[in-house]
Amino acid sequence: MKVTFLGVGEACDERHPNTSILLEVEDNDGETRTVLLDCGFAVPFQFWKYVADPDKLDVLWISHFHGDHFLGTPLLLLRFWEMKRKKPLIIVSPRGGGSNIEKALELAYPGFMSRFAFELVFKEVDEGEEVSIASFKWMFASTEHGQKNLSIAIDTNDGKIFYSGDGKPTVATEEIAKNSSLLIHEAFHIEPSVPGHGTVQGVMEMAERVGATSVACVHVQRDVRRAHQDKIRKLLAERPFIKAFLPLSGDVVKVGKS
Repeated sequence: MKVTFLGVGEACDERHPNTSILLEVEDNDGETRTVLLDCGFAVPFQFWKYVADPDKLDVLWISHFHGDHFLGTPLLLLRFWEMKRKKPLIIVSPRGGGSNIEKALELAYPGFMSRFAFELVFKEVDEGEEVSIASFKWMFASTEHGQKNLSIAIDTNDGKIFYSGDGKPTVATEEIAKNSSLLIHEAFHIEPSVPGHGTVQGVMEMAERVGATSVACVHVQRDVRRAHQDKIRKLLAERPFIKAFLPLSGDVVKVGKS
């Protein structure tokens, strides 16, 4: 599996685009499936740096409806239309996703949805569900955040990917994150408890409890990241049996055999 960190920043970070992850993984038939995890304001510009084919993306996941996680979607869809995409796009989200995306698209580009030559397939999910999407098993659990946010775990032939979206870990998110090959988690601050957000220290403690093989801390508050990168990397290195890192936008990691 190829994992590209299109963005690693929080909502207002001028140096790092909004957090978004591109997954490319083979299914049981040897076909590559492509999944985009979250699509905030800055994400479409990053996406098109790495993806030239408008039909390549199979699934878009939206963790919640804060702007830095979903308001890039209208622009992404507009360019798909401009590039003559034909293949249906599956959009998976918490409840309300279809309505929110249609409203955002109509506000940004009135009337364009009726002009699309491709179908939008909205799949709205609840915490605790297990569903099959694009040949893989997906699991969902709520984090502790200011708005309803679902974390996900995707089981693939190359291992399990966990992505938090935003928010502090919960008992439920730790359950679906067990034995993750790669745990990607929001870590807004370093150590102190922050209402509705994760911390680097808390994420590493979670990773140890769930038996994660590797951990990527993303969505770090911009001033914290700028001033304390060395301290963050020191904390990430304190558990040598877990490969933990602070990715940059554009970084690529491989998980499993493909």
